[in-house]
Amino acid sequence: MNDIENRVEGAPALRVSDADRSGTLRRLHNAVALGLIDIGEFEERSVQVSLARRPADLESLVQDLPGPGAIATSAADRLELRGWLGSLSRAGEWTVPTRLALVRRVGSVDLDLTNARFAGPVVVIELDLVRGSLDIRLPEGASASIDDIVVYGGSARDRRKSPPAEGRPHVVLTGRVVLGSVTVRGPRSKRTLLRKR
Repeated sequence: MNDIENRVEGAPALRVSDADRSGTLRRLHNAVALGLIDIGEFEERSVQVSLARRPADLESLVQDLPGPGAIATSAADRLELRGWLGSLSRAGEWTVPTRLALVRRVGSVDLDLTNARFAGPVVVIELDLVRGSLDIRLPEGASASIDDIVVYGGSARDRRKSPPAEGRPHVVLTGRVVLGSVTVRGPRSKRTLLRKR
């Protein structure tokens, strides 16, 4: 063994970044949505994520879970909304499944979840938007992750002021947006609601 090999072999493992921790948290959120772990175990593992210093620390927290892209749900837990041209709007009291797929071509989607009931603590919204937009309103205390959205010629933004990192429900947005936008907002202010009347 030469001197360079000795230095590489004895080098300490790299430290984990915030992005590494976020990726592990996303896997834990998905595991809750899929019913693989319960909320108590999720909370225990989430605390360990924030304390992790090395990649092996994070890997030990998810080694018994499916990989990052795993999707294993029953048909009853998933709703798919498809459409061409025009707009789609959901608001009021409705039940949001644990997985919601939005497939739109040249159109907009407006989801107001502020009065919705949630089938689980984590909702995964799968996006396939081409020349379209999604405007989503979350209830007070909800958290959202837009890190898994791939955007081609558009934008994905969380417009809320100081959103919680880990709220209930937690909405994970994933998939692709081509020449379109995704905007996450909080509930409408009371002043806005009064103006609408």
